[in-house]
Amino acid sequence: MRITVYYSPDADKCTELEVEPSDTVKSVKQKVIALYAPPEWANTALLALHGSKDYFDNKKRLAQCKVQQGDALKFSYARTLTQQEKLQMNMQGIETEEFPLADEAHLRTMPAMPLPY
Repeated sequence: MRITVYYSPDADKCTELEVEPSDTVKSVKQKVIALYAPPEWANTALLALHGSKDYFDNKKRLAQCKVQQGDALKFSYARTLTQQEKLQMNMQGIETEEFPLADEAHLRTMPAMPLPY
């Protein structure tokens, strides 16, 4: 089956790929990566139906993602941030999603309470 994959912020840049419903999401990503090399900052790639932010799992097959003949998909490079990078961005006022702090990183914001004796 033939699908169209948009792979650039430029809305006109796309490629048509010949794929099978049994192909994995990862194999489709690899085909796009072969055509469009990743930028230095990227450490992951995302694939979803065009217009959606529900990204497909790498291990799923296209049929499991309900991809059909003629569908348009959106491929994007991304960067998965480390906890340190997220913390640095938050300290600069750039909001990221919530992330857990390690136990030793918990901060007490209230003054210590004096003992009642």
